[in-house]
Amino acid sequence: MSKKTLSIGLLILFLFSSLLVAQTSPEEFLGHKVGADRKLADYDQILAYFKNLDEESEKIKILTIGETVLKKPMILAVITAEENMARLDEYRSISKRLRDARDLNPEEAKQLAKDGKVFLYFTCSQHATEIGASQMSLEFAYNLVTGQTPFDADKALKDVIVLLSPHINPDGHKMVTDWFRKYVGTKYEGGSMPWLYHHYAGHDNNRDWFMFNLPETRAVTKVLYQDWIPQVHIDEHQMGSTGARLFVPPFMNPPVPTIHPLVWRGVALCGTNMAFDLQKEGYSGVVYDRSFTGWWIGACDDTSCLHNSIGLLSEMASVRVAAPIYIDPTEVSDSYIEKRMQFPDPWPGGWWRLRDIVDYELVLSMSLVKTAYLHKEDFLFNFYKMCKDSIEKREEGQPFAFVIPKTQRDYPTTLRMLGILRMGGVEVHQANIDFTADGKVYPAGSFVVLLSQPYRPYAQALLEKQKYPDIRQYPGGPPVPPYDNAGWTLPLQMGVRCEQIDYPFKADLTKLDEVSYPSITPPQATAPYIVLDSKKNASYSVVFALLKDKAEIYRAKEHIHNDTMHACTGSFIVKNTPQVQKSLPGLLEKWHVEAYELDGVEDIPKSPLKNPRIGLYQSWRSNMDEGWTRFVFDDLAVPFTTLHNKDFKGTKKEKLDLKAKYDVIVFADEDADMIKNGKPSPTSRYARYFRGMNIPPEYEGGIGKEGVEALKTFVEKGGILVTLNSATGLVFKDFTAPVSNALEKVDRSKFFCPTSLLKIKVDKSSPIGYGMPAEAAAMFSRSLAMSTRVPSGEWDRTVVASYPKEDILLSGWLVGEDQIARKAAVVDVKHKKGHIILIGFRCQHRAQSHGTYKFLLNALLYPHMD
Repeated sequence: MSKKTLSIGLLILFLFSSLLVAQTSPEEFLGHKVGADRKLADYDQILAYFKNLDEESEKIKILTIGETVLKKPMILAVITAEENMARLDEYRSISKRLRDARDLNPEEAKQLAKDGKVFLYFTCSQHATEIGASQMSLEFAYNLVTGQTPFDADKALKDVIVLLSPHINPDGHKMVTDWFRKYVGTKYEGGSMPWLYHHYAGHDNNRDWFMFNLPETRAVTKVLYQDWIPQVHIDEHQMGSTGARLFVPPFMNPPVPTIHPLVWRGVALCGTNMAFDLQKEGYSGVVYDRSFTGWWIGACDDTSCLHNSIGLLSEMASVRVAAPIYIDPTEVSDSYIEKRMQFPDPWPGGWWRLRDIVDYELVLSMSLVKTAYLHKEDFLFNFYKMCKDSIEKREEGQPFAFVIPKTQRDYPTTLRMLGILRMGGVEVHQANIDFTADGKVYPAGSFVVLLSQPYRPYAQALLEKQKYPDIRQYPGGPPVPPYDNAGWTLPLQMGVRCEQIDYPFKADLTKLDEVSYPSITPPQATAPYIVLDSKKNASYSVVFALLKDKAEIYRAKEHIHNDTMHACTGSFIVKNTPQVQKSLPGLLEKWHVEAYELDGVEDIPKSPLKNPRIGLYQSWRSNMDEGWTRFVFDDLAVPFTTLHNKDFKGTKKEKLDLKAKYDVIVFADEDADMIKNGKPSPTSRYARYFRGMNIPPEYEGGIGKEGVEALKTFVEKGGILVTLNSATGLVFKDFTAPVSNALEKVDRSKFFCPTSLLKIKVDKSSPIGYGMPAEAAAMFSRSLAMSTRVPSGEWDRTVVASYPKEDILLSGWLVGEDQIARKAAVVDVKHKKGHIILIGFRCQHRAQSHGTYKFLLNALLYPHMD
């Protein structure tokens, strides 16, 4: 062969190999550099780019893992060596085998760790305004498949299977990019949207990772704990602008005690490697062991830790979405200007751009791939070891099991809680026959969560009561607040009886693959009336549907007893008409709730119900609690109308009459000044966030003085005004009701309760307390206690729920219980023809606290009282 022929052959071979790796770069695809000032890739572009990369490379595969609330597809990019792609199911089965470690000995596990691949999962931009990671994901994927990495990508991807969700809140991403593009180049550029960046949850979408209310949460959870089971998971976020440039783990104290020490060591290993690689590349301002704790808050990253995976969080300093900001050196926070062991290289200040965020995140993401590659067998074997320890090693003082008795006040809600546990990977059993545990007999059909299971830390954390450590700024000083929740105990929140069992017992149990609901037998058509028990939340959903069909319904003022039922005060009595008989069977089956036959109602004290016209106020300040209230209403099929500021203002031609349109108006938890004026009081701790804020004029202001006066008239005419948590301040400030906030001027050193569950005593005979137990758990989150006084004139009040004299804390942290002892938690204020319902805590907190939903539901279905 001639030299010329050889040269041509080599050239052809070179060109052919070049074509094989000639993937389109993000910059070529988008027409601009990723992270360029004021340039964003929207979700449609992100989807299109990843699909294009899939077509161009054998190292990436794009899968659809679910749909968002607004029906956008959610994708997962699988990136690994070509030879691994055909064996993905085999490697997934190895991960499952290492997790389900009961019949696996250490030597077998070591072999599986050698044969398997480490799964590394990146979730990006869950908070849609924290947009940097979604943009970075394009370049990250491209660099991995083209080998433009600080390590040998071909070698690394033979041992690592990268799972990448470029955005786990696509609906919010579209909102944010649309809003930014609309105002780019104006004084509103980079400003806050007037609505939530998730249809329901906004920022709180990162508190849904044990409740699984949202379809986005459920889709990612299936990846995490059912379908792929990654050993390492990082959730990439952003934070404020004037402190550190980047937070990486390790986390600060306190840790969740149930988490395995190997998790924390793995977290530290990955985090310090990221910090090392960033420092090596000259990136300053990286901090660890500050701000973000190891205590669980129900977030995406820390929930992984409770599943024996290395759960990591990164938090980048933010820009104004995609607009650069200049931070003068004097504006850098005081706590981030001095060198410290966990912060050895402070950032000096200057310009900060979206591209800076992309660059930092590319380095930390590549670092994590490298660490996973270097420690592949360690990570896989340690995952097995932690799961094996969860099954076999019971530490002193740890419970043996939790029992959820068959007999419950609200059985459908109990089954829903069990389904939530199963979604998170908790093993649930059901008893085939009666059994005895800790000296108590439990009936067949009771549910048992044995803590000898792979996800013991998660199961125990959800079911036990929390005791947050008493951490002070200095001995005897004020409390150091946790990042968010101090307590979250799921059975307490949902009103489900769940009993901790400390000693081993034996029982005939069946492991449940899924939690099934019993079939419902509808009442006989011959029964003149039927009863729906107000103890069950689902009864209210059925009632709303029947009222829409003009059914004749009453609420009982006393318990209803016969041979087949014991329905509590406030239960619903429905006249069994042909129309009811037609719709009822489907409703009962849909809501998994029973209805009981009743022969006559003449001797039963009762009050009639009408179909309420419900309004829910939505400010232009993206209120998360309003979003969760909307979710609860939609989840329970409660009909309502969203009200905005304009709905509280009349016109020159027509005076505003709210009662002509609505029977009930609900204000979710929101500062009273925000409701009235669209901004907090100048003395509020939130006022600084509004200084210099430019808001388009159509989104300024609140309901105003006119709206407040309209609400007063609404109540006087017979309307029902419902205020939750901070919104009660609207009544304290602008009404003359005989109620006040008992904590208004109490210092944090005297009273402190960060998002914890507190005991309340309930008046079950009150219409707002119908269906509730005598004692319940209230989620206290920046909440209040109320003092009532003897009323005068046309006012009256009923204390529906109050805090007991002592032993108020159920789960979490409480300092100064004497400040709320014997104070009201829920008050029904009567004024002229109407009512003001003051609920001093979030009774529908993040759509988790099902056990106190009824305070709100009863306000919506307040019976006409004689």
